[in-house]
Amino acid sequence: MDAPEDLTIPLDSFGFGKPDSIERQAMLIALRVRNLINGEPVRVLSSNGNWSELPAEEPTLPSDIMILLPSRSKLRDSIMRELSVVGVPAQADREGSLLQRPTAHALDGLLQLMARPDSSHHAAWVARSPLIGLDDDQLQEFIGGSSKGEDMLARLRDFSVNHRQRKMVSRWGRLSMMSRLVEALEETLDRSDLLMAYPDQTSRQDAEQFIQLVSTLAMDLGGDSKVIADSVRRLREGDKNSTEAVNVPDSDAVRVMTIHGSKGLESKVVILADVFSGRQTNIRIESSERLIVTPDLFGGHPKPWPSKDPVSALWKHVKKVHLARRNAEARRLLYVAATRAENKLIICGSPKKTSWEDGKGITFSWSYGKSVPQLGEMWLESLRQGSWKRGEKTSHWLSSEDSQSQTAPHVTSKGTREIDPLQALTSGMLGSKNLHGITIMHHPMCFDTINHVTRTVLTPLQKIERTDQASSDSANLPLPTAPLPRSDSGNSVRIAPHNLTVFNECPRRYWLETRGGRSTKSTDYHSERRENQKLPSGLDAATLGKVIHRIFEIGLMNPGPPAKSIPNLPSSWTSRSPDRLAEDSLVNEVFQEILPPEVDKDECFKIVSTILERIRGGPLGELCLGAPVNGHVVDGLRTEMPFHIARSVNLDEVIRGRWTPDGLEPLSSIPQASLEMDGVIDLVLCTSTGDGSFIRPIDLKTEEAMSIFDDEYDGLISTMGNESFNPLSNAEREILEHHSMQLTLYYLSLKSIEDERRSRGLPHREVLRPAILVGVTGRIVEYPEDMFSEALKKIDFTMNTVTEMALSSDAPISRYPCTCSTCN
Repeated sequence: MDAPEDLTIPLDSFGFGKPDSIERQAMLIALRVRNLINGEPVRVLSSNGNWSELPAEEPTLPSDIMILLPSRSKLRDSIMRELSVVGVPAQADREGSLLQRPTAHALDGLLQLMARPDSSHHAAWVARSPLIGLDDDQLQEFIGGSSKGEDMLARLRDFSVNHRQRKMVSRWGRLSMMSRLVEALEETLDRSDLLMAYPDQTSRQDAEQFIQLVSTLAMDLGGDSKVIADSVRRLREGDKNSTEAVNVPDSDAVRVMTIHGSKGLESKVVILADVFSGRQTNIRIESSERLIVTPDLFGGHPKPWPSKDPVSALWKHVKKVHLARRNAEARRLLYVAATRAENKLIICGSPKKTSWEDGKGITFSWSYGKSVPQLGEMWLESLRQGSWKRGEKTSHWLSSEDSQSQTAPHVTSKGTREIDPLQALTSGMLGSKNLHGITIMHHPMCFDTINHVTRTVLTPLQKIERTDQASSDSANLPLPTAPLPRSDSGNSVRIAPHNLTVFNECPRRYWLETRGGRSTKSTDYHSERRENQKLPSGLDAATLGKVIHRIFEIGLMNPGPPAKSIPNLPSSWTSRSPDRLAEDSLVNEVFQEILPPEVDKDECFKIVSTILERIRGGPLGELCLGAPVNGHVVDGLRTEMPFHIARSVNLDEVIRGRWTPDGLEPLSSIPQASLEMDGVIDLVLCTSTGDGSFIRPIDLKTEEAMSIFDDEYDGLISTMGNESFNPLSNAEREILEHHSMQLTLYYLSLKSIEDERRSRGLPHREVLRPAILVGVTGRIVEYPEDMFSEALKKIDFTMNTVTEMALSSDAPISRYPCTCSTCN
């Protein structure tokens, strides 16, 4: 009978078209599994056409059923499909290449499009997927009407079917600009129609595994979206096993796996499928390739002439040994599969040319491939030999010749057998005292109940229509009432101190660096005054600064406290150390440690030694010699002092939530948070006067290094030789202003330490306003009182704002203006 043309009528593999063993097995397995789960009765047909119903059994949990396959053949996909048709949850242990799975494939298309928004190929990939769902006419208009190089991601917004999908596409564009690929994929999985099209647990796990793969690549390769997308493409086009989908079975799902994969496992019900296929025992591939390679065997059968094969004794021997081992392995597999069952073993399959004949029952040709016997053939032959040994003359496993034979029957491939399922139910000839019969279900009608209750089976077209209707209905559902956000006051934000400088210079630049995923210009200070000369070839300002800071850290002299003075400082602060800033050996040692090999070390030495000499000859050098400067005498000092500061920040009820197409879904309200920062202060100087003890943070700056060779330069070098601690030029005020947040943070860090000591009644010091040690002049420039007071006010606002930006789920860039005119 031909299959119906009406796509709303389910196909019946037992009723339409050419018999297909795989489809019939899959259908019967699915029906039997549903029957076991529901605890329903089954029927057995006798050879004379009468049905006998067996009593219902206790329902079986899906997780107590295991379906075993000799290999990962196409039967697995048919079984999974049929189980889905009858509404049984199932999960296979391995699903093939992850990147070929439906949900992962759709997300892969989105990843590729976000990496290359101008790609028509990737745009069509996403447009036809369940993420968008364009039909042929819409796709033609979408692709055909585009211009070369057009942003297809932006164009896709105009083809969205509703406002929620349009918001989703807009979100893709925004996140792609920030290279936040993982966040985009996670939101797509939660907010798109992808899991509506593929609602099973396996598809969700496939999508989650793909997102985890992208996340791992992002951590390993960095945030460049094109690099990540190209890596995924290479995995897709390369070895399929490198990205095999491995799913964890659901706690209440039928498990489908190979016999090999079931080793060590057990289940109350085991279904052994496809036992009459030759996939496990044949060596067709080896024969066609004319090559057999095993750990201990190697044989080839070359064919140098097209007329006939040469005779090869080696090939015959290797082939025979290899085939014997394959057969032995197949017998072991049959044993493994059968012993996985705790309560019930169901064997599925039939020999070729099996049929039903009225008056006879099930008839099939007896066969046994001596060279390549199938698992089912091995099983039937064992039943035949067992019946003969027990003298069961009427056994349906024996032929008439077998029954009359006085010697053990030889393996044969002749004759037919007839089995009456009703007779086999009571007399199975299995040789077991506990198991007298065998239940044979050969047709879907075996699972029909007495009252012939029909069960609706949806065709693929009907499933698509229902999914489409559900998707359309979901877009029109009223928005649920958003829950009240919980109060959350235990949040902590950690940032680098230099980020305060970035925000102080330009809030928008800080937003772009921390939330926008875009790198911007360096925050290093550069005077607006042009330098007459450039640094030596291969040397940049950052490397020069690193060299000078390292020498300064190691070589700065510590005079120790004055005689008869007890400064209440750690010994590491007061231990005397020699002046090494002028030692060539130290400079060369640091050069070897830090400088790239291509740098002109002679020119670099001139710059470094000049700056270090000016530091030695300035007020800091005098202090380190033990001389008083402005009434202050050194008690002790510490270079490269690490600090940690935590500030409680009161927020204006920051609401954290997650993005949805309908607006932010509030999750928590944050009235307060802790801002933590770690860093290193270049120099902490402890001094004393007749009025008390003091401590001051000092930061070494090496800007405008080349101006040391230009006496007429009007930048920082213009105040060379002046011993005042006050800023004397616009350049000095600019550098103080630029680093005000960082230096104020150093001040607050030291002040918190001294305030804690005061509160505990311990000796403490007054914290002086911070200062900058200008390398090109050797001057110590202290923050003026008015500038520092303004910085104290500004840092509170800055810390509050950066904390709010870090915690807020919705922090649009429009809220943070650009004040540098360079980051737009």
